[in-house]
Amino acid sequence: MNRHYHSSREGQYALNVDPQKAEWKYVSFKVVNLRPGEKLEAETGSEEVVFVPLVGRGTLSFDGKSYELHRKDLFRNRPDIAYLPPKTSYTLEAIDALEIALGGAPAEGKLPARIIPHDKIVTAVRGGANSKRGVSTLADADELTERLTVYEIHTPSGNWSSFPPHRHDTRDNSSYHEETYYYRFQPEDGFAIQRIYTRDTDLDVAIPVQHGDVVLIHEGYHPVVKAPGTNAYYLNVLAGDVRKISAINDPHYDWITTNWEGNPIEIPPKG
Repeated sequence: MNRHYHSSREGQYALNVDPQKAEWKYVSFKVVNLRPGEKLEAETGSEEVVFVPLVGRGTLSFDGKSYELHRKDLFRNRPDIAYLPPKTSYTLEAIDALEIALGGAPAEGKLPARIIPHDKIVTAVRGGANSKRGVSTLADADELTERLTVYEIHTPSGNWSSFPPHRHDTRDNSSYHEETYYYRFQPEDGFAIQRIYTRDTDLDVAIPVQHGDVVLIHEGYHPVVKAPGTNAYYLNVLAGDVRKISAINDPHYDWITTNWEGNPIEIPPKG
């Protein structure tokens, strides 16, 4: 499968990855890019969809009502987000230039369409030392989605994320969950490196990622590190065979959870 897609405007989409293109079962991921006054009229089909504003301002209309979705600063503001169940028609219209991400997965339509306000989104700090990052839980509960789990991660310059490395690919009694990593950087010419590897197959790749790229994870451990001077945002959309994610850490690095400093050497060394 192709693991790495670059952002490039194709009509109203900067990215458009569906399960067929991704060669997996569940997750679809789109980034809609609308100019002021431009509209996108669509339908969710067989999927539940979570709408996450990235930058700009616009309206989302469904079920005869319209709601404003906006975000001024991806690195400083939490947004209101929207959830739409399957078979829901909607219209996105840009007031200012608008970029918005759509994460989808198959669902039965058990939950209602609604707006999830920013003050209901829980944020926390994970890790420590140079593995510290901020995690915003956009959707991770049975009452919010049927299958989707959605997180935003903010990682300071030079830090590692998704560390210790973990997997959710059925091996080692983990769950099967597909996952997208959609990247934005500050400054935009920053970059990160994402490694995807296993210890029981020959899979081991290191992917350089830039502003607007998406990386697809369906197996293996998948840590990521940001270049010095590069602050990073990424949007994780997950869906799998079961609702609850059971991830397993790489046992070679699990010790870091009890010692985030990692016994660093002194620079320059003594003696």
